[in-house]
Amino acid sequence: MLVKKLIANMEIFKMNKKILANENIILSEKEKNLMIEKVELLYGKILEELKFDVKNDQQIKETPHRWAKMMVNELLSGCYNPPPKITVFDNTKNYDQMVFNGPIKIMSMCSHHFQNFIGQAYIGYIPGNKVVGISKLSRIVKWFMRRPQIQEELTKQIADYLEKILKPKGLAVFFQATHLCMIARGVEESQEAKMQTCDLRGYLKDHAAKNEFLNMISLTKK
Repeated sequence: MLVKKLIANMEIFKMNKKILANENIILSEKEKNLMIEKVELLYGKILEELKFDVKNDQQIKETPHRWAKMMVNELLSGCYNPPPKITVFDNTKNYDQMVFNGPIKIMSMCSHHFQNFIGQAYIGYIPGNKVVGISKLSRIVKWFMRRPQIQEELTKQIADYLEKILKPKGLAVFFQATHLCMIARGVEESQEAKMQTCDLRGYLKDHAAKNEFLNMISLTKK
């Protein structure tokens, strides 16, 4: 009985705890389903305040549930799910050249307007004592991208995480994305307008290594 009460109190604490937009709090399936129910109710009220007939319009009467489920289980899933399991390996052959992966498809969400930004990520690193399976780089990007945030902070968060688990001699994280908050509203810019952010560390700050990384990005676009 005491254990059940402690678990219940812990669940209540987590549901009431607030996090910053690009942070993470791990929720159980039960907690996420409860969140979906609450968000569905509230989003339905928002649509009603916008003068939509949510109860009788067949096109939107299920929209509050679809929207809540999409937010919790998909677009914001990086806020509530645990990090992907990452196994690093000893760099037994002392490989000291660049490891490159990209383009990695990204779709994140601007925390200012909750509009998506879509594009590609590229990661390069020069190993120290550890290497990681190349698919894991994509998994890390996808875990961080499913949160509301600005592109600058997304770039730095991924660089910080990779530096922590790999301790590489050099690291580069590059993002290029189109922001719907610039296309659908405000200045209503064209889809060709792209934002680029880059975080360079260690050996990758060196002019030659940086150029090698940028050249690899160029080769993927040919």
